[in-house]
Amino acid sequence: MNVRTANPLVLLSRFRKWLLTQAWFRSRLLPALPRQVRWTLRKLYFLPFDTVDRVAGRATPLVPPKSKIFTGSVDDFVETGKKLVNQLVDLECMDLDAKVLDVGSGMGRLAVALIAYRADRGEYEGLEIVSSAVTWCKRTISADHPSYRFTHADIYNKEYNPRGRLSASTYRFPFDDDTFDVVVLVSVFTHMLPADMEHYVSEIARVTTPGGKCYVTFHLLDDESKRCMDAGESESRFDRIAEHWVVDAKVPELAVAYEEAYVRSLFERYGQSCEVHYGWWSGRSTHPEDPPRWDQDVVLVTKR
Repeated sequence: MNVRTANPLVLLSRFRKWLLTQAWFRSRLLPALPRQVRWTLRKLYFLPFDTVDRVAGRATPLVPPKSKIFTGSVDDFVETGKKLVNQLVDLECMDLDAKVLDVGSGMGRLAVALIAYRADRGEYEGLEIVSSAVTWCKRTISADHPSYRFTHADIYNKEYNPRGRLSASTYRFPFDDDTFDVVVLVSVFTHMLPADMEHYVSEIARVTTPGGKCYVTFHLLDDESKRCMDAGESESRFDRIAEHWVVDAKVPELAVAYEEAYVRSLFERYGQSCEVHYGWWSGRSTHPEDPPRWDQDVVLVTKR
């Protein structure tokens, strides 16, 4: 496409995608901006895209406006949701009647994809700390699909819910023991500190049925990912604090990484076994016949 005749929004979108692959942008410039500035700029950036989608008739009922999406891919909300469901199926942890808990359900990405995959079979519970997202999902998704329910957990998080009243390190999931066949956490532990994350792992073990699965993403650190970071090959640059690593010590929840050995031992402590599927965030080399599907590393957990 000729740059002179290209749609300005297309060029802007390409520039944003390029920026997000740059470690200096993700790990240095973004953390230096005050939280409110980051969130305001993000919203203002996407408003023109929402306007064009609305005028062109491309807006769809279950897909939120781009300016409201605060996690995951914004440009292909539906496709990344389908991709997640497909991977859950491929990893043999999803069937049509499974009871699913989506921790960090955001704007309903997984819920929308599951509705397309299995309609209203099974059950779905979304747990989210951003109240506006829960409100949108209840109004837009639950209203027509009552087996898809969403709960607001008013948990403090310096980046995503700075006015939260509850602590993640003591919060009890509002569900009975041995309830869910599948628990999903996408880009949740990448924003949680150790005490909070460890408590969530205990809660996951409590609410998952024996033999049930947990699909959870991390930034995992081992010798290879550390080597890639030191060589400038990774998309994010983490600095060690203690047993965890962060992009910015002033806003640690912005992005968090953990040692792989520590993560494995933590799940083992609560009677869960792990298998790891590495993502591409670190720049590590992978087998060409099985390229990574996600930027983050996927840990598939099984409750014994």
